[in-house]
This record gives sequence, structure tokens and C-alpha cells, in this order.
Amino acid sequence: MKRILLISSPDNDLARLMLRTVENTILVSPEAVVLPEGEFDALCILGGDRDRPLILNAPLRLGVEAFVMAGKPVLAEFVASIRQCYAGDPIEMTHHRMVYDGSALAVKELCGGDVLDGHFNHCISYHFMPCGVVPLLSYHDYICAHDHVDLTDEQKAAGRPALWFLNENTLVCGFRLCNFRRARLAPTARWEKLISALLSFLCGEEVAPAFEAPVCTYWQGRVTTPSDTDEAVARGLAWFSRSGQLRSEGRMGVYEGFSHLVRAQDGVQLRASSVRTDCSGEVAGAFLMDYMVRGSTGSYEMFCRMDDFCFDYMQVKEGAHRGMLRWTETAFEVCYQDDVARAMLPTLLLANFGGEAPRFLEACEALDYMLDTTDEDGLRAFRTDICQLSEEERARLRRSGAGIPSAHYNAYYHAALLLAYRAGGDGRYLEVAQKGLASLMARYPDTHRETSETEECCRLIFPLAVLYEITKEPLHLEWLCRVTTDLERLRHASGGYAEWDTGYRAACSRNHTGECALLANNGDAVCDLLYSNNWLPLGFAYAYLATGDKHFYELWCGIASFLISCQIHSEDKNLDGAWTRAFDMERWESYGVPHDVGWAPCCIETGWTMGEILMGLQFMQVAQRYLDDANEG
Repeated sequence: MKRILLISSPDNDLARLMLRTVENTILVSPEAVVLPEGEFDALCILGGDRDRPLILNAPLRLGVEAFVMAGKPVLAEFVASIRQCYAGDPIEMTHHRMVYDGSALAVKELCGGDVLDGHFNHCISYHFMPCGVVPLLSYHDYICAHDHVDLTDEQKAAGRPALWFLNENTLVCGFRLCNFRRARLAPTARWEKLISALLSFLCGEEVAPAFEAPVCTYWQGRVTTPSDTDEAVARGLAWFSRSGQLRSEGRMGVYEGFSHLVRAQDGVQLRASSVRTDCSGEVAGAFLMDYMVRGSTGSYEMFCRMDDFCFDYMQVKEGAHRGMLRWTETAFEVCYQDDVARAMLPTLLLANFGGEAPRFLEACEALDYMLDTTDEDGLRAFRTDICQLSEEERARLRRSGAGIPSAHYNAYYHAALLLAYRAGGDGRYLEVAQKGLASLMARYPDTHRETSETEECCRLIFPLAVLYEITKEPLHLEWLCRVTTDLERLRHASGGYAEWDTGYRAACSRNHTGECALLANNGDAVCDLLYSNNWLPLGFAYAYLATGDKHFYELWCGIASFLISCQIHSEDKNLDGAWTRAFDMERWESYGVPHDVGWAPCCIETGWTMGEILMGLQFMQVAQRYLDDANEG
């Protein structure tokens, strides 16, 4: 039986795997000064669970060098110096990806050009790299591919070696690999195949490790039932407190969530510390629905605290900008109308379906403020800033042509106008909403896309449903059905809706310098729960309320089942009950193009994702109750 010397702390994923899988693995602390006595057949050094690359002390280093010179298999991971390689400061590789080169070491089920994502990692920058190193994995700063890329020789040469053969018996890993499980490196199956090959290299024979379950698991393949919806909602609502997202129990709003940065050394996902008005309002809506559906007084109090925060602290009360709802505590003088609309959405839903809404008049003041800078065709510019909003600028924004024909920036603004009209009867709101939605549908499907064609469809369902419910005009039903039919073409067998962008014309399509869509190529089985699928539960539920058509009920059941199935189950309290932005509907894990500067695949958004999904999963019961009452009447 081969003996493997492992220089590592005992509590990282790869060390535990080796100790569990390879019987004669002898663990030695990196702080030791001598190697254990006896013969060893291979050496593995793991340093990736430290804040800095591992520097071996001189006595231990001499023993390691002698081992390397003996020609036995060696794997050195995140080590500052080995043989003639010694390091400068590691380079942050947040939005880079790795590509496998099968010529150096054959890995079962991997092909040259396969893409692997190291998430928020660091790559050691060695001052000196000898000639003749053979890369197994190489970093590239922009790979526009979901799964596989065929690189030219020139592109391969431009890559930064990430895992390479220093000589025929020594593998050097220049990034953090040892906590591959905690760091949720993706796709999981590919990383496990690679790690199996590395262990087989060390052992000189094929090894089949018993990997631990991933940090995030899902209900893949399980048929969900109505009771599962209640469980998913309960877990989702509990997540806000458990993960520390509520500031002063909601009195001071809600944090934005968790960023896409998952530290590779320990798997800790970094927080997004901004407090946004839209997130606070949307989370308030999730708790409001719990009150409206289940009568939870605790949830109603939570809703009131967050609703009060939005209108007491984030709304301008006096002067020329009276009524404006601020974007964030940082962007304090910025107004994004679609975000404002979603912030006030729970108040508007309460006013229409739950009785008295104490903040309804303040919501109308916010809408009045935005009406003043809405184009004649019912569309608005993507945002307004107090510092630029002179009387002349207000007048310019009201002229035809100043608005953006985009559902991303207008659809929920129109929905808010319609709900305010439904509750209060102000005809101005209905007039502008009808004009705006007519302007969008006149350009549909070639609206101004922000992330994808899928997003535009998903965002249109809800406002078109509210419009038809109010007007009952056949044309408005035709619009709703047309968009729904187009969206259905993108439905995956899993129940989610794939990202698609004809002509790749979206502003964020294939971008690597700013915000970026998850989509690399049409046909990728990637689902977006930040910009697309997250809007559908509420949209389909309201379409059912508006039409009474069971088809919309079935569509809601489909998306609800999918979302329940892809909700995270985890021992990590910051993850359990949440949804991430990206979901690969075939691999069944969080995975997608990672180049977005703020909201890449692993991010968890309190409002846009969590709040909207939880509202939509519950609103169907409100809709059913409304229809039942209408039928009885």
C-alpha cells in the first residue's frame, strides 16, 4: 500500500478527502521542521486555506526539495515557493475562468477546452517560471462560453497557468483548490473528476474518492406538492433573520444580500452592505403576503416596519422633489422608477386586496413625482438624479423620445400606476400606463433589452395582466397571451425558463467590463433568478386572477414547482432557504457566466430574488381567494 505524505492543516476539503480515501496518508503540520521517518511514495502540500500562500520553513523546505528531486509524484497547492518558482503577491481572479488542457493529464469525462469556474480566487504570480511547464488548467480573463471553448494556440499562450506540471513528476497549483467544496467551485462534477485524477496521479493508480455532499443541495427530480410551497415560503422568510439581512428587525430596512464573492480559502460568502429602498419594499411584500395568506401578525409587523422605513426615511417630504423615493442610502439623490415601483408594490397590493393601506397616499405621491418626468409616450428615462433635474431637464424628459422602450426600466412602473388606479381611481395613472405599455408592445419583441429577451418577456407578464384585468380589452389580452406564448418557447424541461437573446442585442449581453448577462450562447440551459424567472410567480398568479384561465394557473404551478426544487438546502445558515442568481438547469447547481461586476452567479439578492419569489409563491392563494369571492358574488 502506497504511503502519501500530506503537509496541510487537517480541516480543508481536500485534506479530509485524502485522509478518508487514501489509507496510508500521513498528515504533517506546515509548521513542522522535519519530515516523518520512513519512505513515502508521494507528497501533497496544501496551502490554499490560508490568507497568504504557504511559505515552508527552511528545514521543512530542504526535506521537500529532496523529495521532489527523488522523482516521486508531488502536488504543491498555493505554495509560495517550490524549486525555482517563488512568488510575488497573489492576483485576484474574481471574474476569470479556467480552461482544461487534456494534453498534460487525462481526466475522465473532461475534454480539452472544458470550462471550470474557480469563483473568488487568487492566482500566485511567480517571479520566475521555467521554460517547458505544461499547463493542465489555464486562467483566461474573459471566456464567453457556458461550457466549452476551443482556444487557438495564440489564445492558449495568452492564458495564465493555474495548474501545471513543473516537471514530469511535480504538479504546481497556483490557485486555492483545497476547499473546493466549501468554495462551491463549479461545475461540481468537473472539479470532482479533476480532483480524482490528481489523487490518482499521487497514488499511481486509479482512485475513486467518496466526496462529501455539496454545500448546497436541491430537490432535483422531486415532485412538489402544495404543502411544499408553504415549507419553501417558511424557509425563505426565516432566511432573512437567520442570515442577518434585516437591519434592526426591519426598522432600518434590509441589506442588499450576499455578493457573488465566495472566498476560496474558507467558503465564506461576502455580504453586500448597501441598504436599498427596493429591496426593503420587496422583502416587506414577502412578509405582507404571509400575513394576507396565513394571518401571521408577526409578519404584518415586519411588513409595517420595512414599509415605514421606505416612506419615513427614503422618501423626500418637502420641496421640488417631494414624493421621490430614494434609491439607496448611498445613492441618496437618485430615483430609479422601476425600483421605486417595486418598493411600493406591497402597499399597492395591500390597498387592492387586503383592506386599508396606511401608506397608499405616499405611494401616490411617489408616482406623481415620476409622472412629472415621464415621456409623452408613457416611457421614462432609466433614472433621474436630483442634481441634474432642473425645470428645463424635466421638460425635456416629458418630450416624446426621451424615454427608453425597455420593460426592464418601465414595466413595474406601469404595473404600479395601474394598481394605484385600481385602488384610488386616478385616471392619470391608467392613461400613462396604457400609453407606456402600448409603446413597449409596439416595439416588442425588439424592445431595448438590458440582460436578455427572456427578461423582457418575464417582466411584461405582470403589468399586462393588471392592464387586462382593469380594461378587459381584447387587445390587452392578446398582448398578454402573445408574450406568454413567446416565453413558453424558452421553457426548459426542468420547469425554468432559459436565458435567450436573439442577435445578442441586450446592453449587458456578452459584456466583460460592466454588468453582464449570465448567457454566453443561446441554447445554454442557464436560468436567471435575478432578472427573469423571479418575476414569473407573481406575473402568472396575477394573470390567473385577471383571466380566470386555468392555463395561467398551470404555468404558475410549473414555475413554483421549479423554484421550490431549486431552493437551497444547506447547513450554512446564510444559504439555507435562499436562491442564487444563476441556476444551470441541467447540472442542477448555481453556475453561469461570472463576469458581472456586482451580481454574478452565486449572488443572493434580498429584494429582486428572494422578495419577489416569495411574494409570487404566496400571491396565488390571494388570487384564488379573490376569484372564489367573485364567483360567489
